[in-house]
Amino acid sequence: MEPVARALVRSFDGSGEFSISLPHSGPIAQELKRMFLQFSSDTGSRGHHFNRALLTECQNNYESLLEVVDSPTSCKAEAAQAWQRLAMIVTLIGHLYLVKLAPRSAIRMILTDLIPSGDSQPAEIRVVCSHTLLRVVGHALADTDAIYLVAFMGQLVELTAKSSFGAHTRRLVEELQEISTSSWQLKRVLTVRAEMVASHVEVSCANMGGEQVCSFNMMASARLPDLVAEVKSQILNPLDVLTLILPTGALLPYDDETPISDLLRDL
Repeated sequence: MEPVARALVRSFDGSGEFSISLPHSGPIAQELKRMFLQFSSDTGSRGHHFNRALLTECQNNYESLLEVVDSPTSCKAEAAQAWQRLAMIVTLIGHLYLVKLAPRSAIRMILTDLIPSGDSQPAEIRVVCSHTLLRVVGHALADTDAIYLVAFMGQLVELTAKSSFGAHTRRLVEELQEISTSSWQLKRVLTVRAEMVASHVEVSCANMGGEQVCSFNMMASARLPDLVAEVKSQILNPLDVLTLILPTGALLPYDDETPISDLLRDL
C-alpha cells in the first residue's frame, strides 16, 4: 500500500509523472481505500493500513518540505519550488480530512506546528501555509472544533498585527478573518479576552471575525463564574460557544475558585 500512497501524494504535489487536481484527490483516495477493502478479507486492518500509509507519506513530505522552506541555506529557486509543493501537500491533507481519511488531530497538529502558542513571531511563510490549510478546512472546523478555531484565529490575527509581514500576507489574514465571520460561523462564538490593568481586569468580547461586542472592567478579585455571568448579561443573544482566552491566544483555564488576577498572573 505504501507505493500506492506515495504515488497518490506525488501525483498531487507535482513531483510525479502525472498530476491530479482538486477536487479529485479526496474522492480518488476514498476509491483506492474502497478497492483495498474489496479485495481483502481483513477489511478493518486493510483500511487502517491504507490510511496510515497515506497520512505517513503526507506527513513525511510536509516535514521535509517545511524544513527546506525554513532553511536559510536554501536557494531562492529551491525554496520557491518547495513552497509550491508544500502548499499542495497541505491542501491535500485538508481534503483528506474533509472526506474523513485524515483525523482532526492531524489538522490541529499542522496548525499548531506552523503557529505555536505564545507570542513568538512565526516565519511569514508559516502564516501563508496556515491560510492555505484553513481555506480548505475552516468551515468544517467551525462545526466540530470551534473553540480551537477561535483561539487559533485570534492568535493569528494578533501576531500578524504586531508583525512586519508584507502587504500580501496581511491581506491573506484579513481575508481569512472575513471568511471566518461570513462563512464559517454557523454557531455564535464569542471570544472573551482578559488582561490585568492596574488593580482591575480589563475584559473585551468579540466574535470570531473581530467585531467588537462589549468591553468592561472587573475587580481583580472576581472569579471566572462572575466574568461569565457579566459577559452573558451584556449581550443580547445566547451563545453556543463561549471561549475564554488571553491576549496571546492561549485558553484561560476554567477555575471557579481562583481569582482572575491570580490566573492571569500565573499565565
